Amino acid sequence: MTQEMTAKGRAEAASPPPPPAWFQVAAWLLTLGGLGISVYLTITHYDEGALVCSASSTIDCHAVTTSEYSTLLGIPMPLLGLAFFVGFAALLTPWALRSTWAPLRWGRVAGVSVGVLMVVYLVTIELVVLHKICLWCTGVHVVTVLLFLLVLADEFRRIGQVD
Repeated sequence: MTQEMTAKGRAEAASPPPPPAWFQVAAWLLTLGGLGISVYLTITHYDEGALVCSASSTIDCHAVTTSEYSTLLGIPMPLLGLAFFVGFAALLTPWALRSTWAPLRWGRVAGVSVGVLMVVYLVTIELVVLHKICLWCTGVHVVTVLLFLLVLADEFRRIGQVD
C-alpha cells in the first residue's frame, strides 16, 4: 500500500499543472468565436444570399468566398475552418488540458501551427491574387493567430516541466 501511494504521489508531483484559468477562458472564447464565424461562413457557402458584408473596391466578401480559391481539394474552406475549431475545442476540454498524455499537447501545437499556415496562405490569396478582403474571413484569421499565440505562451510556460 505504501509503495502504491508513493508511486501515485510521484506521478502527481511529476505532472505539470494545467494551464492557468485566463488561458482556458481566452482559448474557449476565441474557439467559440471562430466556430461561430465558421458556421456562418459554411452556411453562406451553400446559400450566397445569407452573406452580409460590404462590397467596396477592396472589401468584398462575396468575391473572396466565391472565388476559385474558396475550396481546397474540393472541400469548402469554411468547412475546413469548422473542422479546425471543432477539433481544437476537443483539445481544450478540461480532460485534455489536465491530461499528461503528450500527444494532446502536441496536437494543440500542431493544430494551431497548421491553422496559422492556412491563414498565411489565405491572406496571401486575398491580398496578392484577388486584391479583395473578406472581413468575416479576417475574423477567423485573427482568432486563429490569437489561438496560436496562446498555445505558444502555454508551451513556453511549460518549459522545464515534465511531459
